Amino acid sequence: MTGNLPQGSLAWFDMVGDEIVKAAAQLGLPRGLRMSIIERYIDGAELENEFCQGLRVDVDDGALACRTGVGADEAADVVIEVTGPTARRLNLLFSADPIYRRTLAEAVARGELRVSGDLGPLAPILDMAHDGIVRRTI
Repeated sequence: MTGNLPQGSLAWFDMVGDEIVKAAAQLGLPRGLRMSIIERYIDGAELENEFCQGLRVDVDDGALACRTGVGADEAADVVIEVTGPTARRLNLLFSADPIYRRTLAEAVARGELRVSGDLGPLAPILDMAHDGIVRRTI
């Protein structure tokens, strides 16, 4: 998948999954790691695949898989809930931009971004994927 994609679209979430898989391949995953992550848009629309806007990431013994869309009540080891406008703001800012960290902190303080669980070894992978996502987002 190439080109820039509208943030929040089905194709965009597919691209996000591709960027996460690419970052995991570059950084590697610990063998034996088993965990799941969901990012769900709190105010998200239903996607064409009948899931809500979001992404599920599953790691099973060093293998990573992503699925576009999440169920409204779907559970995971780590659940990230974010408003659509907050996700939009963050997905237009590169990680080195000082405004990115400030926007992130403000979103958490306002309850527009909530994280339950520990990203642990996947945090660097998601961080690496972020700038690739920004480059491909319109």
